[in-house]
Formats: sequence, C-alpha cells, structure tokens
Amino acid sequence: MEIFTKLRGMRDILPGEVGKWQKIEKIFIEMSELFGYREIRIPILESKDLFVRGIGSSTDIVMKEMYEFKDKKGREVALRPEGTASIVRAYIENQIYNKEKISRFYYYGPMFRYDRPQKGRYRQFYQFGVEVLGGKSPYFDSEIIFLLNETLKKLEIFDITFLINSLGCKNCKVLYVSNLKNQLIKVSDYLCNDCKVRVEKNPLRVFDCKNENCKSLLKNIPSIMNYLCKNCKVHFDILVNFLDKNTINYKVDNCLVRGLDYYTKTVFEVISERENIAIAGGGRYDDLVNDMGGPYIPAVGFAVGIDRVVPLVEYKDKEKERTIYLIFLGEKAKAKGIEIIKKLINMKINFETDYEDRKLSEYLRIVDKNKNKWCIILGENEIEKGVIILRNMEKGIQEEVKEDEIVEKIKEKLNVKIS
Repeated sequence: MEIFTKLRGMRDILPGEVGKWQKIEKIFIEMSELFGYREIRIPILESKDLFVRGIGSSTDIVMKEMYEFKDKKGREVALRPEGTASIVRAYIENQIYNKEKISRFYYYGPMFRYDRPQKGRYRQFYQFGVEVLGGKSPYFDSEIIFLLNETLKKLEIFDITFLINSLGCKNCKVLYVSNLKNQLIKVSDYLCNDCKVRVEKNPLRVFDCKNENCKSLLKNIPSIMNYLCKNCKVHFDILVNFLDKNTINYKVDNCLVRGLDYYTKTVFEVISERENIAIAGGGRYDDLVNDMGGPYIPAVGFAVGIDRVVPLVEYKDKEKERTIYLIFLGEKAKAKGIEIIKKLINMKINFETDYEDRKLSEYLRIVDKNKNKWCIILGENEIEKGVIILRNMEKGIQEEVKEDEIVEKIKEKLNVKIS
C-alpha cells in the first residue's frame, strides 16, 4: 500500500511546534492592534492577472514562481504569492477609500511560490503583513518600521539590521532606469542569461540576481540616490532622521530594490544577523492603487516571513503543565467522569483523557510520557469514599481530595485564572 508523504517544499507544523507559532502570531496581532491596525482576510485564490498587473510581469515571482492553473471554466487563476495585491484589490472593490481617509490593515496566512526549497524557504509559507493606505507622509513609513522593530523586540529578537533604500517616485525611476539600462548594455556580454532579458524588460530587476558575477558588475553602477528629486530626497531624509532618533539599527543599501515592481520611494528589508537571512521586508507603493484601477492613493506596508522568525524565538511549551490528565478506572468512574469534565469546561481548565480500559500502571506511564504535570485518578474505591486522587507526576506524590472540592483544587494547582 502506498504511503503518502508531503509534497516537496511543504511542511507539517506539529502540535509541539504550534505553541511557538501561536505566541508569535499573538504578539504580532496585539502590537498591530495597539497601533490601530484592523484585520482583513483575503482569498487564497485570485485571478492570475491580479498578480501579473500588481506585482509586475517581469518579476521572478510572476515569471517563475506562481502556482497558476485554469479552473473548470477555463479562467486563469493563481494561489496568492504575496498579500499586497489582494489587499489593494479588496480596497478598490469595496471602495474603502470613500469610507475613511487612512486605512490600516493587518493580515496573516499562507502564501505560495514554486521556488527551490532551502533554509527558511518553503513553497507554502506564512506571512504576517500590515498595510497603510491613504498616507503619503514619510511618518507612515516610519510608523510601520517602528511597529516592526518594536514587535521583534517584544519577541526578544534583537540581532537585526534594517537595510533601507529609496527608489524615488515615477519621475525619478524613469531617469534612473534609462541611465541604468545604458550602463548595463555596456556590460551585457558578461551578464547571465536572465539578466540579459531583464535589461530589456525591466533593468531594475538585475538587482534581484543572485549570480556573483552579475553582483560584481553592479558595484560600479551609479546609485539611484543621485537621481532622486527634491521631494523624494526630503522624504528619505525624514525617514532616516526618524530611525536615528529612535535608535533603530539600519544601513542604507543602494542596491536594494525588492522583488516586486510596485515599490516607490522607501524600500527596506530586515536581516537577521544570527541566521544571515531576510526575515521581513516592505516599502511604499504610491501608484499601485491607481495602476489597478482605483484613485490615486499613496500606501506603504511590510510583510514578515513567520517561517523565518520561528527559529529566532525562544519558547518553552508549557501546554502539558497547564493540562490535567484524567484517569477513569472502570465504567462507573467513566460515567462519573463526565460530571467532572463538565465542571472543568465551565472553569476553562484544559484536560486530556483516555476512555480505553487500561491498568493504572499503564495510565501512569502514558501521563509521564505525555509530560503532564498533574493527573487525577478515579476508580470504584474512590467513588465509594467520595474522594478523587490528585497526583503530582513530577514529585510522585498524591493526595485524596473530596469530590466536591476537586475542581477548585485543580484550579489552584494549575494556577488557572478565570476571566
């Protein structure tokens, strides 16, 4: 019989690991809501054209990495490779711009890219992101970087550097891209095949290349900072000044362009010095709403790769310590156990049990293996005496507790606080 295994690039997140994920998700949500962000939920499946138009037809994501197929009606659809394009689609479709001047959203969920699996990179991966739509001030850029930095500090992730750059507005980019293309044509014979195509289609994308030879050729290319207009320079200077004043660790990287075409002005990535990997990134996309059929609405946002954050977070799983294991020996005990379970549910006390007929010694081995700190034992002798045994598995000691006092005693031992 065939034994099924997960597809390449996919992963199972098992119960022992999920607690750490939930801790990270909870902190990102709590911090975002403190800053006034509200959750938005978007479909996993969208029209392929949404991402082609939103992300850019010449990006690696669209050209190489999207999970795309035709549905039963022949429509070209794709699993979402990122969140921003879908957020903008929902923003325009629901005309949220007519309801509020500034919209702050956060989202969380799986994304999909048919990419080569490697450390911290999966074909199904999880992103937490925030978007601010309606604000053009550089202080919105500063806010999301500040929010991200504070959240990572809350998770006790300190060894990080923000790489930042400015791509300028449309006018700045036109000037720079024209010059960049001319410079790249001079060395095109030495570029990889992908970059030769990029030079013609979208020269900025050469900065995405991982080829070491191409990287070395880009070192002599003029910086985009030399092409910024006055407004874009002021915008970037205000952001840098904010980072300085708030002691956020950053470095200006003039080769940073990010892998999506919609960025304007600010772009940034967060690098974990411990893992030497980007764990988050974002930037401003002032033209995207308009390019996708909506009005002109400036916007900025970031996305965090939760898969990459998980290894950086210290976590001790205390789930079993907060869970009481219930041992019911015999039919009478099982029937009476339901009454105990009802009380535990009302008191919001976590429990675990097993209804199979086993010897007490076997049950105790199970509880010990499960690493439950506490268990109760109820058999016919205890029922006759009107007591229940409460056992501390760590210390190997137990006590008899009156039946009507057992739930309060469990609450005390597990340090359960009822809200």
